[in-house]
Amino acid sequence: MFYSLSENLAYQEAIALAGLFQAAAIVEEIAKKGTFPEDNFVTSIGSIFKLNPDSVEEIYGGQVNYIPGLSLGFSQLIQVFDKKQSLQSDVLRYVLGLINLQGKLAKDKDMLSVLRSRLEQLSENRNHFDITHDRMLAGLASTYQDTLSNFRFRIQVNGNQLHLQNPLNVDKIRAVLLAGIRAALLWRQVGGKRWHLIFNAKQIRNVADTLA
Repeated sequence: MFYSLSENLAYQEAIALAGLFQAAAIVEEIAKKGTFPEDNFVTSIGSIFKLNPDSVEEIYGGQVNYIPGLSLGFSQLIQVFDKKQSLQSDVLRYVLGLINLQGKLAKDKDMLSVLRSRLEQLSENRNHFDITHDRMLAGLASTYQDTLSNFRFRIQVNGNQLHLQNPLNVDKIRAVLLAGIRAALLWRQVGGKRWHLIFNAKQIRNVADTLA
């Protein structure tokens, strides 16, 4: 399919936003239920290691017009645009928080350099461990904690204390938040802006519907 310039922007934004909403939704699931959709989780974690992708689809293990690993993200995105999700929901709060946090990260070149270096080091371990292995998740979690957690603004995760006090769940949440930061960065890179969420909403929502 060939897209006009505006349609192509909406297409790329829809994918990036789906990645962002998916990460936020997984964080909510882990925090409140202690569970998560395995395929979507793998896709989100995998996106962190796509440091030099050839396309937006590649970041999420898909191809043009077909990105099954982002099914949860597209579903969440559509719900927001259709106003079927409360504006006070934790998912939306996490999304806005991740966008805010990524904006602060973009202004801190030293932290960006440290973050990329840590991810490159972790990427080398993929020859020995699956990306969702406990050691990989712990490495991603510590990377998040050593970098993004140093900003004054922090994302406060709400949930069941039984799940939030589980060390492995904490690692998973921090790792997925890092995937959310990666998606927020992608959204900015493809030209995403906050006002697009209002004035380009119909185009983005229609693309999300075709990809869901």
